[in-house]
Amino acid sequence: MRLGSVVLTSILLAKSGMGMSEIGAWEALLYLGSMAAFFWANGLLQGIPTVYARLGNPERAAFLFNIFLAFAAMALFVVSVILLGQQWIVPAFTGLERVPFLDWFGLYLFFNLATLPVEYVYLLREKPAALLGWGSVSFGLYVVALVAPVLTGFGLEGGIRCLAGLGLLRFLWAVWLVFRVGAWVWRPDLLGNYLRFSMPLVLNLLVGNLVLLFDNWLVGWYFQDEAVFAVFRYGSREFPVATALATALGTALVAQIATQESTGLAELRHRTRRLFHLLFPMTILLLFLSEKLFPVVFNPEFVAAAPLFNIYLLLTASRVLLPNAVVLAKGHSRVILRVGLIELALKVGLGFLFINWWGLAGVAWSAVLAFFWEKIALIWYLEKRLEIRTGDWLDVRLYAVYTAVLVLAWVVVAP
Repeated sequence: MRLGSVVLTSILLAKSGMGMSEIGAWEALLYLGSMAAFFWANGLLQGIPTVYARLGNPERAAFLFNIFLAFAAMALFVVSVILLGQQWIVPAFTGLERVPFLDWFGLYLFFNLATLPVEYVYLLREKPAALLGWGSVSFGLYVVALVAPVLTGFGLEGGIRCLAGLGLLRFLWAVWLVFRVGAWVWRPDLLGNYLRFSMPLVLNLLVGNLVLLFDNWLVGWYFQDEAVFAVFRYGSREFPVATALATALGTALVAQIATQESTGLAELRHRTRRLFHLLFPMTILLLFLSEKLFPVVFNPEFVAAAPLFNIYLLLTASRVLLPNAVVLAKGHSRVILRVGLIELALKVGLGFLFINWWGLAGVAWSAVLAFFWEKIALIWYLEKRLEIRTGDWLDVRLYAVYTAVLVLAWVVVAP
């Protein structure tokens, strides 16, 4: 739902008649929001289920309250830094002198980050209907709040103000939820244990997302043009279904691999086979349709983004490889961090080199190569250091065939 709401708003804004510069300003705001969230939020969220599962019922209620306190405090700190330091943060991270409506967007960003644990509360309390309802209302209203003011003449500023209002409503709901299920007790011991457990996850995600955020910064810094930035943002999108399903599968099987290695590895092999049959054909179909879809789904000005999108579609072949799940299950999270640091260095070097050679396409190719290197390095570690054969968790032959067909399809459609 989250991915769908972002894609849908991109389509509707492109169809709304907004200028490329204004769309580029919105994409720059989204980029700043991603930068503010990804270096800590997802890591802290991933630590919640494991810590929660180890606690007794009275401690769980206190833990949920302290989690919300932690997220609200971090959200306030991050947004304050962005707003107070916008004169140097905006140019440093986007290549633009200023981004309009940052104050209102900052208010929305605070409310959005502070309420992120709501999803995990519903998950941990086994409330799937409530989780589905929260997502439907939150992300459905997100689209309406942003797009409706634009279409009715209030412009991007009106849309961002409505998002801030929606954020306030979400925040009030979160406070009510914590009042119902949490114990309003300050427990620094629970919070300290949680933060210590989550820090390696935060660092891993920090490195991984810096790889992605670097592309946006590089394009903004190199071209310093809102229109070019908008084209890149619309083209530099992975196949969202592939990312979501592969990440969910890897996360779901970590515990089983850790406790029942042979069974877990066999299950990973079986489920990734099913994933291949779903994702590779869909990706190949998108390769052949993207050039025709982009001007229809967005507008003719974005036709230049289709070749970029096709290059990023090749990332599906690396996303469906899940050595990360096996390495984490074996308790070697530091290895993932070390590989990620080398991946970041490789991405930065290739990015600066390729953008001078091939422009926006060079940035895309640097991402494809860096992500593939990460997977290859982790597979090597599993084989050589942990003595886990790749064939135990991956159908190598099927993967090779699908990857070859994907690459061949890209060659056929490439300009």
